[in-house]
Amino acid sequence: METDNQRVRVSRMGISGGFLIVFGIILAVRYGQVMVPSRETSRATPALAVERGPILDRRGRVLAIQTHLDTVTLWRPEVRDVEQTATILGSILERDSREIADRIATADGFLILQRTISPNQSTRIAGHIRSGELRGVRLQPDLGRSYPERESAAAIVGYTGVDNVGLSGIEYMFSDYLVPDVLPDGSTPTMGHQVFLTLDLAIQSAADALGKRLLEEHQADNVTIAVTKADTAEILAFSVQPSFDPNNFRSFSAEQRRNRAIAAVYEPGSVFKVFSVAALLELGVITEDDRFDTTGGYVTDRGSFTITDVTNWGVIDTKQIIKFSSNAGAAFASERADPGTFYTVLRSFGFGSPTGIELNGEERGLLADPRRWSRRSQQTISIGQEIGVTPIQMIAAATAIANDGVLLRPQIVHRIVTNTGEVLRESKREPVREVISPETARMMLRMMHSSTDFDGTGWRSRVDGVSVAAKTGTAEVFDPTARSYSDSHYIASTLAIVPAERPELIVYVVIDYPKGDSFFGGRIAAPVVRELLEFVVPYWDIPRDGDTITEHPGRVALPRQQNVGDARSMPDLTGLPLRSVLPLLARSDLEVHIEGSGWVHRQSPSAGTPLLEGTVIRIELE
Repeated sequence: METDNQRVRVSRMGISGGFLIVFGIILAVRYGQVMVPSRETSRATPALAVERGPILDRRGRVLAIQTHLDTVTLWRPEVRDVEQTATILGSILERDSREIADRIATADGFLILQRTISPNQSTRIAGHIRSGELRGVRLQPDLGRSYPERESAAAIVGYTGVDNVGLSGIEYMFSDYLVPDVLPDGSTPTMGHQVFLTLDLAIQSAADALGKRLLEEHQADNVTIAVTKADTAEILAFSVQPSFDPNNFRSFSAEQRRNRAIAAVYEPGSVFKVFSVAALLELGVITEDDRFDTTGGYVTDRGSFTITDVTNWGVIDTKQIIKFSSNAGAAFASERADPGTFYTVLRSFGFGSPTGIELNGEERGLLADPRRWSRRSQQTISIGQEIGVTPIQMIAAATAIANDGVLLRPQIVHRIVTNTGEVLRESKREPVREVISPETARMMLRMMHSSTDFDGTGWRSRVDGVSVAAKTGTAEVFDPTARSYSDSHYIASTLAIVPAERPELIVYVVIDYPKGDSFFGGRIAAPVVRELLEFVVPYWDIPRDGDTITEHPGRVALPRQQNVGDARSMPDLTGLPLRSVLPLLARSDLEVHIEGSGWVHRQSPSAGTPLLEGTVIRIELE
């Protein structure tokens, strides 16, 4: 017979066993919920708390925007035919079907095959899913990134990777703004801020078109074209060709995605004379009127080292060193300076240091300490050899010439705005330091302007009605294999500042390894500057000589209760907006013709003319 203690033990074991069974069932159900996604949960949108903000140009045109795209996922236990599944998906996704088959075969359960596919790919996959050919495959709504301008400014804008994480360019550098943790008022955001770049898409597109054409015409390795606002150092265009498509960045190598505008280091050649001669003038070791005998070139080290010119210019002054791009003249001028002070001024221009532009991957360039210079380093540096620069460094240094000697920090972000319109940040002019005096800067602009005379090296960059200050360059490229300068690899370039007397824009063109009929900067880069300026000058409202400039106080005084619809004589419509003259169109006794848009610029008949039945009125707006 059981004792009371035995009955109690049996009862406790039964209760404990029951608890264990129930717990096991709950655990199994929960495991199934986690490991086996239902058809409903597999279609749920991933839990991304904040929608990534857009990237736009300075005028609000979209360069990058968030999109809702599908991600292809797969539940391995439901797949019946691995080969068929891989073949169909490989064809639609433009991927190797064997690679897809291997991934499916080695998967145990849930698998992400490809994130954020195109709408067309989604439609095709959905059709195969409905027909039963893609069992186990699902399309999950996901957030992706779209770059509608594709290759345009791709190196600047950058791209995002898995889970919309910024990997390069603005997408990387300004990710905290594009996907903020909190809003200015402390609330949790649902949408990121809008980042407006300093780029102007119209100018960028023009530069891109020219860059692509140059690649083809000259069979060049690459082309860089930059346009910068002179008084603020805002980058209006930075075209790097060949470019890449950030919508499909994985198809391009790291080298193809590299932002050469800030990362390519090269010897600039004769364009650098702008800064070496400016340094010598600032140091007071030469004047504008000093003369140099370049006959026979510059010879040193008992004849072991010679710097010559393409043409024997004879005796020239300092201005003609720039105008004719005389290597020998620059070498003779440079030997008058102390190496340490010469180096100091060049460093002040920013060479050998990053500019601080807010983009990842900027190189610092190369400018060796004078203690490491050879006996001819000072002369070769003065003509743009034995020094390494980046395009952004050249542009930044040019701001000192254009701004009375003050170096500016280059700007790439114009403003950052919340989705409610609150401005969080605006770009501003950022002076770095005064490099040269205003007098020296203006002197250099005059010298560069003389280069566009018809006997100067930069004459092909001249634009009718606009004074262009330019300097051309043709740089030899060092061949590390031969341990000497190449006899075929050159870099052609031209730097221009316009207008010369009151700078508004800085333009820089670099053509690396042109293989066409010519490799000289004055022949193939200077005409590109002119062609780009022919578009930019009117677009940017830069007046030409002979243009009529009308100044306006900024406000229009309108007569009180002026009702043009009831007027018996022609009113004075000058300065009125279009909406103010529309009542004339309602009158059946008049014939009214309106041309243009904006405000009334010209009218016929003149004010005070009686308005008789059948009177023809012509109004021009602008």
